[in-house]
Amino acid sequence: MDEALRALSWASDQGFPYAGVPSASQLRAFSSAAESRSISRGAADLARSQPAVTQAIANLEASFGVPLFIRQRSGLTLTDAGLIVHNRVRRYFAEVRGAVLECGADHGWTGPQVVVIVHRLSRPLTTALLVIDELGSIPRAAKLLHQREATLRKTVATLEAELEVKLFDRDPYGISTNVQGKILAARLRLAMRELESAREEVNAGFGIENGRILAGAMMLAGNQLLTTVLQRFTQTHPQASVSVMNASYDVLLDRLKRGAIDFVVGLQNRPSPTDNVVEQVITSDPFLLAVRRGHPLTARPVVRKADLAQYDWVLSSPGAVRREAFDQLFANMPKPIGRVETHSIVTILTLLANSDAIAILTRSELLLDQQLGGRLEGLDFGPLQVDSSIAITTRRGWLPTKLQTAFARCVMESSEIEGAAMPDSVRARI
Repeated sequence: MDEALRALSWASDQGFPYAGVPSASQLRAFSSAAESRSISRGAADLARSQPAVTQAIANLEASFGVPLFIRQRSGLTLTDAGLIVHNRVRRYFAEVRGAVLECGADHGWTGPQVVVIVHRLSRPLTTALLVIDELGSIPRAAKLLHQREATLRKTVATLEAELEVKLFDRDPYGISTNVQGKILAARLRLAMRELESAREEVNAGFGIENGRILAGAMMLAGNQLLTTVLQRFTQTHPQASVSVMNASYDVLLDRLKRGAIDFVVGLQNRPSPTDNVVEQVITSDPFLLAVRRGHPLTARPVVRKADLAQYDWVLSSPGAVRREAFDQLFANMPKPIGRVETHSIVTILTLLANSDAIAILTRSELLLDQQLGGRLEGLDFGPLQVDSSIAITTRRGWLPTKLQTAFARCVMESSEIEGAAMPDSVRARI
């Protein structure tokens, strides 16, 4: 199962998605009682019986394994764990309401109408949407959910009827989420991450740091730093698990916005993204020109642009920061041939080591080659016009858990250590 799918839920022993996720009914009962500080008033606000609300809260407390309320004559008071859960549940419902509003933008729904629709989004309906969106088909989703395909198709139809919006494309090849469905799924996935964070924070209060870090590293810059981070973080937080996805910037940014990962570590994007994400530069990692040891240009006392243009180049795809550096380097002259475009650091290092090609690498990437045997070296060419820095990117408005904060701090500290600890002998070689 894809890690992004596992990130949607607290997995059960059978690996069934959402098996441990509280129902919306439980969350509403808890939220209403917390805000009114009374079971009876909470029940009245929800038009439910007191025993039903009491049972829903008891089930939620059993799910978290800890009391969420202190029951007194003066009313209900949230425990420390209850405060954590209440905050996350408020964020959960805010995200769900935002998802419904965005989904029904053409309908002009009022606030009360949105509340009614949110109440109709039962766990089976949201589960169906999220799993189909992640797996891409009804058959695969039905198999994972242990349901008949016909049952899942009815659920899909019910969801569209409740929202009065088409969320799925139907063609001879099956059913898959359309653009509107993917947008809704992304917002609901972020809501589910709030519930998972609630569980992690409650556990952390008892000294159990068994949460999961979902990080993304760009295929090139960022991997070296993240390796150091993983070594330090797993030593200081042995109960935690870390999942790292390697992909291009665009793929990672999409995963970040959808809640499949919580961090992206890699080259600073230019221009910096502004749509629902925040990018923070953590360390400089300048570009340089890399070639194999013994390359003809390493014997030149002075390397000119005309010399560089005589050789093949290994390039990044258009739009990448280092591709911009390449374009600016040869802005006023014919560009040299770039026969290969790749994001794979292994491919780049191998191609350079076995040919006379040139590539733009960062200082940390060339340091990685030194650690792997040192088949490459940097040309004495001077700085490139485009600066290069490593950044960490997160969602705007994201509220990290203590464990996620510790991971981010470890990234910051490791970036400082990496820069300060680079030996002079290595600096000279690269």
